[in-house]
Amino acid sequence: MQLKAVLLSSSILSIAHAWSPTNSYAPATVDCADDLNIIRAADGLSDSESSWVAKRDAVTQAALKTFLTRATSNFGDKSILNSLFSESSNVPRVAIAASGGGYRATFGDAGMVAAMDDRTDGANDHGLGGLLQGTTYLAAISGGSWFTSTVVFNNWTSVQDIINQMGDNDGSIWDIEQSALSPGGTDTAFTNQRFENISGALNEKAAAGFPTSLADVWGLAFSYYFFPSLPEGGVGYTWSTIQETDVFQNAEMPYLIQLGKAQLPGAVGVDFSSPTIEVTPYDFGSWEPSIKSFAEIKYLGTEVSNGSPVTPGQCVEGFDNVNFLIGTCTNLIEYVEQANSAYYNAVIDQLATLFLGNSSSNSDRTLAIYSPNPFKGTTNYESGSDTTFVTEDKLLLVDGGIDGQVIPFIPVMKEERGVDVVFALDQTADADDLFPNGDSLVYTYERQFTEAGKFDAFPYVPDIESFVELGLNKKPVFFGCDASNLTDLSYVPPLMVYLPNVAHSFASNISTLQLSFTAEERLDLIRNGFESATMGNFTEDPDFLGCVGCAVMRRKQEKLGLEWPEECQQCFTNYCWDGSTKDDIKNTTNISSTVSNSSTTTTTTTTDSADYTTILSTMNSGELSTIHFETSTTITCHECEQSTASPTVTYTTITKECQECEGGFTEVVTTVSCEGDEATESDTHKYTTVSSWTTTTEVCTECEEMDAMASAGISSGAKVTTEVQVTSQAASSTKSSTKSSTMSSNDVSEISHVSSISIPAVLQVTTGIPSQASSSSSSSLYSVVINENTADRLSFQGILTLAAAVVSFVGLI
Repeated sequence: MQLKAVLLSSSILSIAHAWSPTNSYAPATVDCADDLNIIRAADGLSDSESSWVAKRDAVTQAALKTFLTRATSNFGDKSILNSLFSESSNVPRVAIAASGGGYRATFGDAGMVAAMDDRTDGANDHGLGGLLQGTTYLAAISGGSWFTSTVVFNNWTSVQDIINQMGDNDGSIWDIEQSALSPGGTDTAFTNQRFENISGALNEKAAAGFPTSLADVWGLAFSYYFFPSLPEGGVGYTWSTIQETDVFQNAEMPYLIQLGKAQLPGAVGVDFSSPTIEVTPYDFGSWEPSIKSFAEIKYLGTEVSNGSPVTPGQCVEGFDNVNFLIGTCTNLIEYVEQANSAYYNAVIDQLATLFLGNSSSNSDRTLAIYSPNPFKGTTNYESGSDTTFVTEDKLLLVDGGIDGQVIPFIPVMKEERGVDVVFALDQTADADDLFPNGDSLVYTYERQFTEAGKFDAFPYVPDIESFVELGLNKKPVFFGCDASNLTDLSYVPPLMVYLPNVAHSFASNISTLQLSFTAEERLDLIRNGFESATMGNFTEDPDFLGCVGCAVMRRKQEKLGLEWPEECQQCFTNYCWDGSTKDDIKNTTNISSTVSNSSTTTTTTTTDSADYTTILSTMNSGELSTIHFETSTTITCHECEQSTASPTVTYTTITKECQECEGGFTEVVTTVSCEGDEATESDTHKYTTVSSWTTTTEVCTECEEMDAMASAGISSGAKVTTEVQVTSQAASSTKSSTKSSTMSSNDVSEISHVSSISIPAVLQVTTGIPSQASSSSSSSLYSVVINENTADRLSFQGILTLAAAVVSFVGLI
């Protein structure tokens, strides 16, 4: 049976009273208790959430025991499990924070979560299967909200189920071969009908007395791809529906939290002082000083005074429309407009005229409008706070990541939720190559020292430059490993397992506003997400599963004073950030782990007369890498497998001039043999570098010997990617273009590094889609690149193309 048929018969559609009373996009007035108050103070969890979490704890306890038993199966001493599961209060509590980043985030987050889901093919053998079943909270923001909304509001379906029915132009979930802004492609009749449906929905809401904006349009347009089996993309589907589903009532899924950001009327943006709004199965509101209240989500749209309906016994239902709330949590339209481009402004003007009519020039046209304001007249805010959010008739919301916090840490780091470990899925595109650079972590760390974040805590992280130079954005990293180092914060926050988007089998640095993908490309992104979460399905580190288990157990182990397994000690040496920064690396000769009492690495730098840096590093057999201090790349000798049996191995890494490669490189990094230093005096081109933990081979056009070696390495399954960089005359006289060995010569528009490694096949499909990486990258009419971590720093490419495309589709109507 196709998944869409299954969904049609699911419990979601059988709960008629949980849908909008009008069975449409329009809210309506219903009877409610005369003494109802829909507002509570943000002084703890709601009774509803607390009761639900207690029920979920009983489910996660069994799942985590199974997962941790598998993760620690190779440990010499497993007694810690007996202690953790001897009492329910000792069991760790897990959360996942799924980042934003457009469809890149939707599919990358999906792949990472699939790696944790025991319903995914291969997840128990080559992944973190079962961890999702042991997770209590699932938070998301922006493009990550597209992912979480899809699986949650399709009756907690799995990524594997979606993949199994994935196709193009067949109406399946995530069938986005055609953009939401041109859903029919060349079929203008289809596009016209889709936009007529959207216009009709907006008119119904407006006729019921509620304002609309382009945020409504955004949510309605995209929801067709998330709920294709529901009438008009779930046009009457309400958020509070989730409360009535069996899968939620039985606590068989994590507790969903999605984020928006409140913006002051007339303001041109948001910052840390702007309240973060949580959207959960029960609540809608903020912990922050200027609101500090939560509304019962089912009754959004009700005109209230300090939480009580203005007309006792009369409430509104249906305002909590799933499409509208998705549009709220992913709303970037205002910030496209802020680019102040004549082309973009013309496009947005035409969209507003088309869908909003007389409201097209309204100053709020790009914002999600919550009117009436559920917090009007409330008194829970802190004295001295800006009272605008509790005095205005309307509450205006934008994408929750606009202030730079594109990973939704705030809700899952709250002390009230008692989380022990947070898995941070980072699909942001803030580095120049559109991969993560740690921005979101730094911003959330900084926020805790502001007025808005004074009740929150977040583990220490390095500055952005150090984050990149240390290569922390290129592999999993644990932050906050030692609770004793965090006692000067408001409270000890959860340990964070950082999982960044890294190109393993696919060039996953896709522009945030690429809006169309083939089924093959979607699968490639999902599979690459799986690999990013599992160190290449454990091919890069067979012990990574055990290390994840250690991260899950750490806070409870510290609290209970349990003996720390030797294997966990080694894992923390390998994966925990030790507090080093770029300056420490340049200035110190002794780098030791903050967790380990025994230093395993000593690094010394010297400079010779040839003006190049030589790094001598003595490491244990599990750490076969050194860090090149001048370029902050990790250098690995893959020709030295025979040395791994030795307890210590010494490497020498030398930067030399490549005289024979005119027109190629001016500098080449050479890795000599582990057996001796004779090769250092040779001019032969035998060198391998790993740039930020991604194995690459730099090839000069005249270095035919290296070409042969690279080809042999790839054919034999070595962890090597053939990479050619070409120097040409351009800005600053240099422009590099990088081609992965898995891609054709004309399909890379962003700099990408893809490791060609032997990875077990997972996430197979039933529609004949190839299991290997795509040989081509898609190109979207929208070639816009938005740096979602800095709202006022937008970079746009191909403006003329974009404007022409959007104006063209608008002209179809």
